[in-house]
Amino acid sequence: MSRVNKILNQKIWDTLCDDDECGEFHVEIKPEIRKALIKIAYDFLSFLDAKIPFKDITITGSMANFNYTDQSDIDPHIIFDFSNQPELLEELMQAKRKIWNDDHEIKIKGHDVELYPQSSAEPHHSSGVFSVIRNRWNAIPTRTNPEIDEELVLKKSEDLMQRIDFLDSREDRTSALRKTKDKIGKMRRAGLEREGEYSVENLVFKVLRNTGYLEKLNVIIKSDYDHSVSLDQ
Repeated sequence: MSRVNKILNQKIWDTLCDDDECGEFHVEIKPEIRKALIKIAYDFLSFLDAKIPFKDITITGSMANFNYTDQSDIDPHIIFDFSNQPELLEELMQAKRKIWNDDHEIKIKGHDVELYPQSSAEPHHSSGVFSVIRNRWNAIPTRTNPEIDEELVLKKSEDLMQRIDFLDSREDRTSALRKTKDKIGKMRRAGLEREGEYSVENLVFKVLRNTGYLEKLNVIIKSDYDHSVSLDQ
């Protein structure tokens, strides 16, 4: 479950002065972390092989906020302007993102790095956003103590875990598993739009991710597809 830490993750950030000490927020990214993230982002851009200029590279999510845990990912977002591009191009980038993340297991200070191409028009729901390119905060994170219905989060998480386990035992499962995956994605987006990162739906998503159930779901779907299109010798 998410918790609120006193300071940002000191593996990633140098806290020079926080609100409690001097009344202002002065946190900088560690130079070696910034250098590594820029290299990873440019390697991903090279992999995309798309002649589309990007507007920024940002870090967002719990690692740019006070609700990080030992299992939190580092989420660099490469911001593109898709306003003059067809929707198909954005979908293609998302497909290539999945290939990249599946083919790489990059860690920084023990945390997984998960890259995202993001439209500049896409609404953002995280209170902390750091520009790696400009080396400054686009949105300063705030330390809040939200009221979280932990019982409801656990109940919804367990219901989805049980559904995934049940479908895994069935032979004709692929369609139902895909619908479950879509449901989880829509559920999370709705929660983020309604209440932000501390919504029940987003916390359920994190429970499923941290317990390995999202990975299990993806592995089963991928395995079923590979089997369905393979031919025996």
